[in-house]
Amino acid sequence: MNPLINRVSQYIDVDSEAFQSIVRLPHRIETKEAGQDIVVEGEKVDYIFLIESGWAIRYRMLDDGRRQIINFMLAGDCFDLMSINRAKSDHSVSAATKVTLRRIKASDFLRVIAGESQLATAFWWVAIQEEAILREQIIRIGRRTARERIAHLILELNRRTSMAFGADGDILHFPISQTHIADALGLSVVHVSRTLTRLKSEGLIKTTHNSVEILERDKMAEMSDFDSRYIHMEKLTLR
Repeated sequence: MNPLINRVSQYIDVDSEAFQSIVRLPHRIETKEAGQDIVVEGEKVDYIFLIESGWAIRYRMLDDGRRQIINFMLAGDCFDLMSINRAKSDHSVSAATKVTLRRIKASDFLRVIAGESQLATAFWWVAIQEEAILREQIIRIGRRTARERIAHLILELNRRTSMAFGADGDILHFPISQTHIADALGLSVVHVSRTLTRLKSEGLIKTTHNSVEILERDKMAEMSDFDSRYIHMEKLTLR
């Protein structure tokens, strides 16, 4: 729950006791291994999920088997708020890494936030941030080059993890594969590999098997036209 509290505290001041109302709700802690489904498109969902740890992906599959990853969901993210209206899911969610989730019945969640104005405002901001990230994803795929797309995504994920854990840093734990990056950015795996190699040769990043270190943040931001204001992180002091 701490990553969610850290994240929301970037938008508004929330009394920690307000979040205890969520903590105390009946819930189930679930663990999903990489590749396991959490939500399946067309399924009627009546639960809210809070990611305690790990990475998940929200995606759509085309009839010919191609996958479009809509966004990555990290520790502190919550979904699917659409379950409050008992709607059928119009997308799928699966674990990109081992994921630990807090599963709360939508009716219980709605009852609590209806009686807690601070919580209602907090989750309203969560929805605003997700909408902003999705808008940026449209621009990223529609108008940016492969080099700009990958640099922009790295910077975004770095800022989002900084917000969830309340600390700035240049090293991004990056446990996803190049296939995930390709499916998120509309590129081939070969193109992703070549572009990452180029970013490394330019001295912008350094990679290991599960992390990316940002070496030249300002240059990357200028090159990819990255402006973190859309993530709404005004309260977190960043370099």
